[in-house]
Amino acid sequence: MNNIIIKKAAIDDMNKIWELGSNVNEFQVSDEVATFWPKEILEKCITDGSIFVAKDEGVIVGFVISNYNPIFKKAIIENIFVDPGFRGKGVAKKLLASLLSNLRTKGCGYACALIEKTDISGINFYIKNSFNKGINCVWMDQILKSNFKKNT
Repeated sequence: MNNIIIKKAAIDDMNKIWELGSNVNEFQVSDEVATFWPKEILEKCITDGSIFVAKDEGVIVGFVISNYNPIFKKAIIENIFVDPGFRGKGVAKKLLASLLSNLRTKGCGYACALIEKTDISGINFYIKNSFNKGINCVWMDQILKSNFKKNT
């Protein structure tokens, strides 16, 4: 754990982020939406500085992706992932802290995350990191472009 380094993702990190994220069922928000972000979107997020990675001896073991809107000064934490072998060691906490620090420097005043209501460990993680649990709500979506549809 002492070798974990948190930094902004680089373009060279994109394929590994995509590989890790594509294997996480929890990132699917709907039966209709593709499971993980297309590489074109990841590339834009990396270029914008919206993805941070955790590396152990140069190997990506975790990442966090956000979407910051400078007009509303609001960020959505889209995804956070830590390799199962590195969970429970503070990696996600370091990723989140680095992301939030970066968002503050951009002038962000509000950050939120959407967590499945059955993901008790995810909910507890955010509560332990000073997030407030919102009132019960339902995630609703509508596909506006065909490239967001799942390949079935």
